[in-house]
Amino acid sequence: MRKIYAIIIVFFVGSQAALAQMGGGVNPADRAAPIFPDVDGETMIFDVPERWYPFNRRTDDMVDTYVFPAGQEPEDWEETLRQQTFLSRAGVTEPRQVFDLRSQNNQSTCSRYDTEVLGDGLENGYPMFYWRQVCETESEIVSSLNKVVLGVEQLYIISKVWKEEPRDREWTRWEEYLETVYVCDPRTAEHRCRPVRPAGMGGRGR
Repeated sequence: MRKIYAIIIVFFVGSQAALAQMGGGVNPADRAAPIFPDVDGETMIFDVPERWYPFNRRTDDMVDTYVFPAGQEPEDWEETLRQQTFLSRAGVTEPRQVFDLRSQNNQSTCSRYDTEVLGDGLENGYPMFYWRQVCETESEIVSSLNKVVLGVEQLYIISKVWKEEPRDREWTRWEEYLETVYVCDPRTAEHRCRPVRPAGMGGRGR
């Protein structure tokens, strides 16, 4: 059960670690000591942006986590972070397969489908594929940034999704955010975890 809850643990480490790094209530002798994510196995690490809140769904195959800005709900949202951890590699042998599968589906359902590959290669020793896309239908526009990481044990996908086409500066700030998201395994030197740092991101909310 620990792997299922690992991402939830990471959600709440960030703010405490930031406080520690700034010296709030911490012994000065410990101030320089790095603080690492509280995980004991392979996990996708990301900080929940300030004033954003997680909503989780679990199945036998996957942990599906949505993170919404304050004022938005699972039934009524305009933007979200979605993180999926498949509790196996789900038959995927390289992360680009997820992109290819989604692109094939979008090309048949979107009246306009634009996509741009942002990254393709190893990240912290794991195969990674990263892209952005815009899908327009008769009723809506859905834009997203998507990162897929193929772990040794599991498949990880994180997406920033908007129900609109964001401005360039919004693309840029969230591209920078997703570049900080990574998979690590503290049991290995090849996939080591980095010290925790505050995310510093804020949601638009309503």
